[in-house]
Amino acid sequence: MKNVIVLGGSGYVGTHLAEVWLKQDPKLEICSISRHGRPQKLSSYLENNDQIQWLSEDIFDIDSYITKLPTKVDTIVNLVGTADAKSTELFMKINVEPVKIMIELMDRLSIPKGCFISGVIGMPFKNKPFIASKQKAETLIRESRKNISIIKPSLVYGDKPEVAAMVPFMKLMGKLPGKSNYKPIQVNQLAQEIVEVCNK
Repeated sequence: MKNVIVLGGSGYVGTHLAEVWLKQDPKLEICSISRHGRPQKLSSYLENNDQIQWLSEDIFDIDSYITKLPTKVDTIVNLVGTADAKSTELFMKINVEPVKIMIELMDRLSIPKGCFISGVIGMPFKNKPFIASKQKAETLIRESRKNISIIKPSLVYGDKPEVAAMVPFMKLMGKLPGKSNYKPIQVNQLAQEIVEVCNK
């Protein structure tokens, strides 16, 4: 059996990641920790799947939930983040502080491997603080000397209507010289990339 902790697993990427991963590994157990806990809308595959546990917790208060986690964890994935915070301070809190939590959980539970989802571009007029917060998070990871992989997607799209309008523009951006990393990525493709990184 393989145990995985996903911070922020109840969100858009998290639910797609859970489905992609569970379909590939019948022995996988996922523990999602997020403020919202179990999402209101789930695919039929995840709806009654007992291989995933949805914990509704304040991720910053580790002592309030650490006893609910598996004693042996193989991987931790950090999906907590935002591209649309209202202030620089909020960008730092939401995009940087969870990295500290991931590192502390790796220490306390002896988790050998982690994965962090960074990013290459933020929302219009908010790109600078977004990039600064993600760079700060990446610096913390490098300084920790932990075995944490960093994935840096551009726009993530799929079955999310509010993102659809931006996809053609980002695809065009991705074709420009030196801008290939701006190419948008389909959510299940990102999920597969996370799975492959964590399985190495």
